[in-house]
Amino acid sequence: MNFQKQLSQLIRSDELIDNLPPIDIFSSAKDHNHLERRLQQRAINWDMIKLTIAYGKFQYYSQAKTWTLLDKNLKYTPYQKFIDKLRGLRIIAANYASDSSLRLSTAYWTYDLRR
Repeated sequence: MNFQKQLSQLIRSDELIDNLPPIDIFSSAKDHNHLERRLQQRAINWDMIKLTIAYGKFQYYSQAKTWTLLDKNLKYTPYQKFIDKLRGLRIIAANYASDSSLRLSTAYWTYDLRR
């Protein structure tokens, strides 16, 4: 079974991921499909995004919410065998939502963490 299929099966049975707040896409007036285009270019899917929000290191950075997947976040979890493939994934959410939903603006790999 390939990586995507195994990850998808694990995520479907993970209660922590089931309890995430609603996720919306933040689109600016200049670039309506920025997030979708970046996800495709960087080989990132929605399962990876959910995993990063549930298990990643959370920080505020320049009025934005960020989550970064580190080795220590995935150690001793069912996702431990995927550490090499998920290390360094960072999700950025705009801090403009008035409700509890997350408004994602971009996702990328932090290559300095992938070494």
